[in-house]
Amino acid sequence: MTDVWGDERPSRRQVLLDVSVGLVLAALLGPLHATIGVAAGIAAALVGVALALRRLSWQAMSVVAIGAAVLQVASGQVAYLADPGYAVLFFTLGAHRSRGVRRWGLACAAVATVVAGTFMSFQPRPSATALTTVALSAGFAALTAVVAGGGWVAGFVRWQNRQGVQARVDAQLEAAERRRLSDLYDVEQERRRIAADMHDVVAHSWAVVAAQSDGARYGLSHDPAGAERALEVIGETARAAITDLRTIVAQLRDPALAPSTPGFAQQSEVIDRMRTSGMDLRVEEHGERDESPLVALTAHRLLAESLTNALKHGDLRAPVRVEQDWTDGYRLTVTNRLRDQPPGSAGGGAALPTGTGHGLVGMAERTTVAGGTFRAGPEGGSWVVRVQVPRNPVVAPSPTDDEPADAPRADGVDP
Repeated sequence: MTDVWGDERPSRRQVLLDVSVGLVLAALLGPLHATIGVAAGIAAALVGVALALRRLSWQAMSVVAIGAAVLQVASGQVAYLADPGYAVLFFTLGAHRSRGVRRWGLACAAVATVVAGTFMSFQPRPSATALTTVALSAGFAALTAVVAGGGWVAGFVRWQNRQGVQARVDAQLEAAERRRLSDLYDVEQERRRIAADMHDVVAHSWAVVAAQSDGARYGLSHDPAGAERALEVIGETARAAITDLRTIVAQLRDPALAPSTPGFAQQSEVIDRMRTSGMDLRVEEHGERDESPLVALTAHRLLAESLTNALKHGDLRAPVRVEQDWTDGYRLTVTNRLRDQPPGSAGGGAALPTGTGHGLVGMAERTTVAGGTFRAGPEGGSWVVRVQVPRNPVVAPSPTDDEPADAPRADGVDP
């Protein structure tokens, strides 16, 4: 149930208050006006009933109020059209949520004013002059207009105020929802960044450790000096991983106090560790390096991840080729030969990287954030990673689950 002002489910107290006041007025004013005439008494009682109905049904209220007005006009008691009770009824119509009801109320107020003025002008007054009759008619019409029109205007102002309050509340709720969604987006982006950083550090470091541990185990019986070198690489890699993890933790606690992010200076360390792990690494560089932090971090992470994938999944009997070109933005190309599948295996030929694909997805996301493009896939028995980042990149929002970055072109990808 809704009241005539548009409130959803008006409280029982409001309804009971209106009904009680309306019925009390009907009981008091009916007998009081009945001393003037039966029709006047009934009309006064009907006004009270209309007041009792104002929160329950504007249609029923209007019918009862019109009935009261007709009785008053028919009985010659037009003066009671200026009854304050009518002001409350017109207030109710003016404050209604429906434009049609508000217009109906305004039309009723205009009709009441015209009827009151016209009726007074036709009342017989033998001693009154024409000017006096016009003055009385105009005055009484004005009084009715004040009661009916004033009540309607007051209700309309109340409706406008309610609309303004509701608009402000809606705007605040919308702003709060935007902030909530923005916070959720920021949390999701931070979660993605942490996951990518953790993957880059752990996957790269432990891939080197795994390769070196295999070499050390072999070297214990065949090449003690090689085993010692492998153990040294394992120690260096583990210490570097600890440093990177501390950097990530420091950034989480306080970005202002965090160490500088990795960049081109750390690329040589990655290359040295890979070569020590047995990788024949051929590196070519062209142009002058772009030292912007975003490009430097992107280049470092993508190179480390690409070489890690080559170490884990590639055929290390063939050289791994790395080309970095800064002549037009930053372009990275990493090419490594794929391992041959076992004879008789499904598909035959070169084996694609297998795993959950977090590494390639993370590389694609990093490239997208830097405003670049990423491609990875098999080409003629080799796995080729191609990255292009524009000069002076503008940070782009990370892709969401519904709007993925350029996906790696492979069915099976590395973890």
